[in-house]
Amino acid sequence: MIAVLRRLSFKSGYVRNIATLMTGTALAQAIPIAISPILTRLYSPEDFGIFALYMAIVSIASVAVTGRYEMAILLPKKDGDAFNVVVLAMGLSCTVSGLLFLMMVLFNQSLAELLGAPSLSRWLYWVPVSTLLVGIYQSLNYWVNRKGHYRRLAVSRVTQSGSSALVQLGGGYTGSGAAGLVGGQLIGQALSSIVLGKLIYREDRAEVGKITKPRLMAMARKYSDFPKYLIAAHGINIASSQMPVILLGMLFNTATAGFYTLTQRVMGAPMSLIAGAIGDVFRQEASHSYIQQGSCKDIYQKTLKRLLLIAAPLSVLFFFAAPWVFGFVFGPAWHVSGEYAQILTPVLFFGFVVSPLSSMFMIAERQQVDLAWQVCFFAAVGGSFFIGMLFSSAKVSLMAFSLAYSVMQIVSGLISYRLAAGKFL
Repeated sequence: MIAVLRRLSFKSGYVRNIATLMTGTALAQAIPIAISPILTRLYSPEDFGIFALYMAIVSIASVAVTGRYEMAILLPKKDGDAFNVVVLAMGLSCTVSGLLFLMMVLFNQSLAELLGAPSLSRWLYWVPVSTLLVGIYQSLNYWVNRKGHYRRLAVSRVTQSGSSALVQLGGGYTGSGAAGLVGGQLIGQALSSIVLGKLIYREDRAEVGKITKPRLMAMARKYSDFPKYLIAAHGINIASSQMPVILLGMLFNTATAGFYTLTQRVMGAPMSLIAGAIGDVFRQEASHSYIQQGSCKDIYQKTLKRLLLIAAPLSVLFFFAAPWVFGFVFGPAWHVSGEYAQILTPVLFFGFVVSPLSSMFMIAERQQVDLAWQVCFFAAVGGSFFIGMLFSSAKVSLMAFSLAYSVMQIVSGLISYRLAAGKFL
């Protein structure tokens, strides 16, 4: 695949950065995919369902912990200012995660019952730990992205994936149930944050001396639009992406949520491997071009073409092979996940092509537009599951969701293209 990208290259440094990230991300994604056939025989669909609900809550709560300031780390012209934004985001992560812990203590049982999974109750206490680790890692991740040190990102991703896999395998063989899946995730998050933090401190420790309270407050004020608009916008976006897991668990059962989770786990691999790496590099290159020229249309167009060339054949292959592959590789009990995957192929295609380019909303600082789109997207996803509920069918819900997702991603792509061309909405 890297050879393909080289043939499609339009800037050697650009492709080299993509290749570096892809190498690390490939290893990081290969590990969980490689052990998935083992995990599906060690854990039940119900276990995967509990884990999916836990991660859904973590994903939604994590949006607020940094105030979304980490997304502003790429914007300051001076590294000293950018590093103050890093510290600001991590400080907020500690504060907000502490408040979240109090909420989990007060509303623990009520939340578990609302989600239709009473056994999730004991794991809710660990949600603030996960959100804190996510906030720290994302802040460090954007700093590394700004500096163009993609090797560090690759190392941290392999660390997280490998350590999580080892713990989850160990937990499965000891019959720990959902505890093995949740515990593996927590340990992977912690180790990857530690590794990335050490790498940054070793080479960028001079920036620590530039941290001052006045500069922290100045950066907080300068980029106040990020928490003002992006917490709501990205909270709605994550809620929309996690809504299928939550609603499948609430409307049907945790096993159904587990089937969907395996589908997402397998479908997410190529997206994270290629589109994620391209998105990281595009964000850095496009930010630089936009700051200097007020436009990054050429980079946008060339990136879009390459994403389309990769996505089209992968999606066609995935559509026809999914049901057979899931049943054969993961066991007969998981054939339903293959049927879900076939239904969700358009989600794979449009997510692959459009998501890496959606950072244009932040690069162009059009957070208001992003918020409006996210609200419409949330309504579309919610409406799709309402249709499925009327038919009392998980498959109908997923068909409606696939259609709604595709339409909204097309709209997002059209808007981000206008922003890349310097046309404001």
